[in-house]
Amino acid sequence: MGTVLFNPTNEELSAQHQGVDVIIPAYPVKGHMVEVDDRRARHILNILGPRGLTTLIYGDEGEKKEAKAKSGRERNRAFKRKQVIDFNQLNMANKHGRKDYLYPGQQLKDYADEVGIKLEEPYSAPDEGREKISTLIDEVKTKDTKIKEQGKQLNELQNQVSGLSKQLNSFLEMMKQPKKWVEPVEDPEMIRFRTLNSAQFRKWLDTNIDKIASYPDDIRNEIDVRHIKLFGTPLSESMPE
Repeated sequence: MGTVLFNPTNEELSAQHQGVDVIIPAYPVKGHMVEVDDRRARHILNILGPRGLTTLIYGDEGEKKEAKAKSGRERNRAFKRKQVIDFNQLNMANKHGRKDYLYPGQQLKDYADEVGIKLEEPYSAPDEGREKISTLIDEVKTKDTKIKEQGKQLNELQNQVSGLSKQLNSFLEMMKQPKKWVEPVEDPEMIRFRTLNSAQFRKWLDTNIDKIASYPDDIRNEIDVRHIKLFGTPLSESMPE
């Protein structure tokens, strides 16, 4: 038995499971709905659910399908906003920390245009070391009696600049590396739903319904997937207005 994955967003989504790439074109391109086995579907949903990917079950037509599509597009837009805001915050921190500006890729530029958030403008990080070197060079040319001492200072500053350059290169290389996932410390009550049957799950919902909105995105997405598996509809359709 398989699960139908549905991409209602305007961007192609892709993920990998056990070395196999799964690419789901943007709506309404052919292939924006694809059926995969349940285990692969769960894995892909955990990755792409926050970006708008959702599932369809038998009978999801008309208003039901459109409701799922709307929810997926809202998650997709929220994801894009977060990417742009995180980028701007990082560059603002770099600017205050006198570090170089990080330039956005084309995808991030497209996200910024779509959600209407302006990207932070490039700036020039001050290079005090090189300014001091230039000043010392000028003094060496005009003060022959101090050439030896100033030459020593120049050497020291060059070593400092070289060290700063190496640190900057290491930082840029570190930023290129994918971020390591740090397993969050989860409240046992928050994740207890994972092992409950349908009746227990309903009771758990009654107890925690007011708290779910404050849960992390991945936990809320997992609750939604669990609700679909048990009752055939996402949690959002069962919650009171």
